[in-house]
Amino acid sequence: MGNTAYYSKKVEDLEMYQRLIQYWSIMFDESLHATAMDHMNFDADIFPPAITLTEIEKIAEFEPGYASPDGVIELGPLIRNLELKRLNSVDPKNKIKNKKLIEKAGLGAAHGCTNVMSGLLNSIPKLSKKVFPRQCSKPEIILTLPNYTVYLAQISNMSGLVKPRFLRATRENNFLPTFEQIKKSTTKKTAAIVITYPNNPAQSTYENETAKELKKIVQFCQSEGIFLIVDNIYQDELYPQNRNHTEIFSLTKKLDYVIKVFGPSKDTTFFAGYRCGYWFGDPRIQNVYQYYISATENTLSTVSMIMFAWDMLFRAKRIEKKPIVLSDMKLLNTGLFGWGRPFDEKQVLKNLKKIKLFEKYNKRVNDADIKMEKANKKITEYVTKSKYFSDYVNQRIGNTFLIKVNSEYYKGDDDQFFHDLIKKGGYAVLPGNVFGIPKKKGQVWFRITLIHDTCENIIKGLKGIEKFLEKNLK
Repeated sequence: MGNTAYYSKKVEDLEMYQRLIQYWSIMFDESLHATAMDHMNFDADIFPPAITLTEIEKIAEFEPGYASPDGVIELGPLIRNLELKRLNSVDPKNKIKNKKLIEKAGLGAAHGCTNVMSGLLNSIPKLSKKVFPRQCSKPEIILTLPNYTVYLAQISNMSGLVKPRFLRATRENNFLPTFEQIKKSTTKKTAAIVITYPNNPAQSTYENETAKELKKIVQFCQSEGIFLIVDNIYQDELYPQNRNHTEIFSLTKKLDYVIKVFGPSKDTTFFAGYRCGYWFGDPRIQNVYQYYISATENTLSTVSMIMFAWDMLFRAKRIEKKPIVLSDMKLLNTGLFGWGRPFDEKQVLKNLKKIKLFEKYNKRVNDADIKMEKANKKITEYVTKSKYFSDYVNQRIGNTFLIKVNSEYYKGDDDQFFHDLIKKGGYAVLPGNVFGIPKKKGQVWFRITLIHDTCENIIKGLKGIEKFLEKNLK
């Protein structure tokens, strides 16, 4: 075990998020001289940021002070605008219905999707029985697995207010839960279900025929009065970009019990250091959420908000395929460039056009999308042909790749594989158990990322793993 390991306990004794931290601490222990193939540090040369602070400063002066405590006032119009454009793009025949739905929705923002999710999870047990009829002592929250590990950690830190339960999705369904699984897993105490689509780590999503499963899940949760919280952070990372992503609000005519969570931190072209996120959906949870989030230190700085605001505006305009116009500036003019201080909309637009920021943004996004699409294709082709890997999950989505080791070449579990690979092979990957894939001998799943290095070097790393497996067999 590396010198920087956080925990002395065996991995079996650690909760999923603790395992993630444990593995990462070992993975980046310089004394081990291992090449890490799973980390979320963006290579700036490969994926330059789409928006930089220097560019923002050329558009308008701003005051890097305090934002409103919940981050809603300033970002609200932009969130609604983006969600309306998303919904209209997949459901253009119901624009009037879509507009009413979006206008009624509740929303909230925070530093990163994890803090947004924390706010939502903490809000649920604080809702009154009048607002939430299912309210009870120690309500259950179902986490579908595999999933992003931090959610269990957040529930664990809620002083026993809620009880986590797990639903294990199967490989046959690309690690996405089916309607029947959801239905069978609920009890009278089930208050909420958290699903991730596109999934992390599997990078699979509901689309085409499987979208019907998601619609049934939405209808079931609404009829039973169970909150469905959907982590949509990878929804803009589908390749090619014109694929039909299943927008959650296109599956329902009402907002009851449906909440989506989104943020730009997985976008290869966004400046990832400015982690922001928002939720959007059932308005009944908003007041409790705002109270919770304003009482934490996770409120948004104006710097983060401004970066996030431009990103949301540009995303909406890309969906519309329209240029930036003066009326768009009204969405920004709610205190973003200083506490309550309005700005000259014409001058801001003039400066924006002068430095051609939207044009640069589009170019960088397009370039990054091409690179990611090619990387996904090349990695898929390589893993498919390799005799050392027996399975993989990535539906040309996102920037991670889930791979299964051929059991002929390795008989141990994924924890043993992690340590053996570092020690004997010189490479480090994240084991599937940190995402909730059961740890079992001869069933090794591991995740790599596609954004920290060139595609050629990633394939070089996969070849290094293959050499380790060949030696292990001998």
